[in-house]
Amino acid sequence: MSLIKCPECGHDVSTKAPACPQCGVTIAGNLKRCPTCNTIVLKEVEECPQCHTHFVVETAPAEPSQPAEPIVTTEEPTTPSEETPKEPTKEVPATTSEPAQEAAPSPAPRKSRGGWMLTIIIVALVAIIGLIVWQMKTGESAAAERAYVLLQSCNDPQNYEDFIMRYPKSQHIADVQARLEELREEETAWKAASITTQVELVLAFIDKYPTSSRRSVALHRIDTLEWRQADADGTSVAYTSYINAHEAGDFITEAYTARDEALRRELRARNDSIAAAQADTLKLEAPGIDNVFAQ
Repeated sequence: MSLIKCPECGHDVSTKAPACPQCGVTIAGNLKRCPTCNTIVLKEVEECPQCHTHFVVETAPAEPSQPAEPIVTTEEPTTPSEETPKEPTKEVPATTSEPAQEAAPSPAPRKSRGGWMLTIIIVALVAIIGLIVWQMKTGESAAAERAYVLLQSCNDPQNYEDFIMRYPKSQHIADVQARLEELREEETAWKAASITTQVELVLAFIDKYPTSSRRSVALHRIDTLEWRQADADGTSVAYTSYINAHEAGDFITEAYTARDEALRRELRARNDSIAAAQADTLKLEAPGIDNVFAQ
């Protein structure tokens, strides 16, 4: 045991004393000696108060039976003749540990081969379904165009109704509906014209619907009505009028025969009328002839 000056307060104290009785600073195991000037200082001091030597403290591995002693490394003291002071040497802690490295971000999980295959299959199915839908729409549009072209030469309302039922989204749907309404009106007008006995009503139907599919039927209807009227009159003039109006009529043969008979009948009637008139004239011119025969 030796006495030293307490590094903190300068009071005499033993190196084995646990603490300085004057200032209470820890003594035993808390001292180190400056290798330059042999001044005793506390372990935590980084610079010698006498020669200003900087300390670098390293902790040497301790033996199992002995406590670890600090290993002190020093820098050369600055001499008064040197004008440029050296940079202070920082104390290296006795025990240092490398800073923990930042945890590297974990890589994103990669899809398995089965997952990629499933994705590819789904994409392919979607593409196929889209292609099928597109082809269906394209085929339906083309079919609607063909049906509309054929519909232009058709006057049957049923065909127009079928088109509307099959192609409700066609770009021609408005025209088809308008034409269907016209055909329905025409059908109503024809029902009235087909049962009438007035030729004027049938002619009015033809004038209103000149392109109607019933035009030929309407003309036959007029032919029939005018033949019936001519035959009812029974005169050569009536038959001749029918013949002139219907040179290719359904009753043209009957009309010629009936006209000839009417002419003969009218000729006989005229001759009979002339003979009767002549007889009456003779009676007026010779009033005494009957008396002569009577005597």
